[in-house]
Formats: sequence, C-alpha cells, structure tokens
Amino acid sequence: MAVTIPERVLLAATGATALKNATAEPVRGSTGAATGEVVRVAGQVSVDGAARPFTVIRKTVRPLASGRHAEAAKSPVHWAYWRREPLAYAARALPIGPGLRAPRCYGVFDDVVYLEDVAGAPETPDRAAHHLGRWQASAVAPTFPWLAGHQLEQRIAVTRLDWSRMDADPRAVRIWNARQTLLDELAAVPRALSHGDLHLGNLVAVGGDTVAFDWGQLGFAPVGADLAHLALSALTDPSPAYLAAVGNAFPHDAVLLGYRTTLALTGASRLHWMLSNQINVPVRYVDFIWTHRPPL
Repeated sequence: MAVTIPERVLLAATGATALKNATAEPVRGSTGAATGEVVRVAGQVSVDGAARPFTVIRKTVRPLASGRHAEAAKSPVHWAYWRREPLAYAARALPIGPGLRAPRCYGVFDDVVYLEDVAGAPETPDRAAHHLGRWQASAVAPTFPWLAGHQLEQRIAVTRLDWSRMDADPRAVRIWNARQTLLDELAAVPRALSHGDLHLGNLVAVGGDTVAFDWGQLGFAPVGADLAHLALSALTDPSPAYLAAVGNAFPHDAVLLGYRTTLALTGASRLHWMLSNQINVPVRYVDFIWTHRPPL
C-alpha cells in the first residue's frame, strides 16, 4: 500500500525530500514484547530530476494488553515498558559503534521510530561476545528514569512453574527449585548497561560491526546476563571472547557468576515453556545449561 514519510526522515535517510512514491510491507520475525508493527518502507526520491531508491524500517510500539506482565509493564523500570525503545533512540542512548551498534535512527514520532534497513550476514557468537564486552566495559551509565531494572528478577517474581505434569529433565527442575538461592547470590554481581534480549536472531554482522536490533529492554542487569542470552541462542560458550574484551573493567569471577546464573535460570524456564507448548527441545539443551550452571 502507498504510504507517506515525514520529510525529515526522508532527508536523514536519503539527503532528499522530494518523495516520488513509497509502499510498505510487513517485516516478519519482530516479536518484542512492546512491538506493535514493523514494516519496510520502500520507494524513490527525486534527486536532480532522477529517481533514487531507498528503504527504511518503520517500527511502531504499543503497551502490553494481556499476560502476567501487562500491569507491571506500565512502570518505566519494568523490562517490558512499551515506550523505552523510542525514548532510547530519541535520547541517543544506544551504541553507535565501532563494534556493537544499533540501527541508525532517522526520526522518532511518539510511538513510531524510523530506522536504517540493515542487511548483513549472520553474526558469530564469539564476535558478538567480543563486541558486547567492549561496549559494556566502556559504556558510561546513563541516568534515564525509563531504563529497565533487573529483568530476570522481575520475571521470576511473577513466574510459577508446575513441573509435575511434564516429563522434564530433573536437572532443570533442580536448577529452578534453587532459584531464590541463585538470585540471592546474583545480587552481589555488579550491574552493567544491558541490551536485555541479545540473541543471535537480533544480531547481524555488517562490515566490522555487530548490529543489534530490538532495544526495548535496554537497562541494567548483572554483568554476564546479556552473554547468557547469547549463549542460549547458540548453545555454545562465548565467555572467553567476552572476558578478553572486558579486560579489567569487571571482575571475571563476577562476570562468570552473572553469566552462569542467568543462563541456568533462563534456560530452565525456557525448557518449561517449550515442553508446555509441545515445542521440540534442541539437542543438548539441558546438557548445556547444566554444564554451565553455577554450583548448586
């Protein structure tokens, strides 16, 4: 369908303002908690009488309407707060590289952001971990009131898992039953600025950069938490690459505690979700979370 684009978005994206035509088509795979609609706008602008093609991504956010997090997500410090991503782009709070970066933003209009249409190759876990470590080691902690708090703690506070009616690996049940002890130990781990949903599906390699999408969960988390999400998406351990990148910015034993605890608890919770929804569990999944768990 034909669409219009704000003039300043056109100017930022193309260097021109004379729109000849534009159409929009949905982008599949954008499933963030606060994601309303993601479309790719493609068209042409006129430059010195000649048509020049362009594409931009238009992302609309919306509040949660249902689910156990819907009421709490109205709070600006909740991990699923719906306004966070537009606010982060408007405040220029996201990394711009080199290394880890967000898509370039061409404009924010209330609950709509216009973003660079990024095309790249699949990112590797080790390179993503290296760029993540460099960013977290050097990032200056902002003070915005809408940054997410401890996501894992918020999730577990409202999560009740019944393992009695499923054929679950007892190792995962043991991890889940130790959740309060593990959270208590996690409280001593230093916090770092966090993407909040750093998995391979949200990452592409572009030149020398790792471009990360979906910054709606930007906030503070125990150091190692983003690394755990990355590892669970790859079922491989990228912690050596991360530790090499952070250097002395964080104690390595604290990084590993944050990494292993987040990986174990998140992994056990996701196993329950997969079994509840009759989704095939990846081969080696429980072996991986058990091998990389903290001591129980």
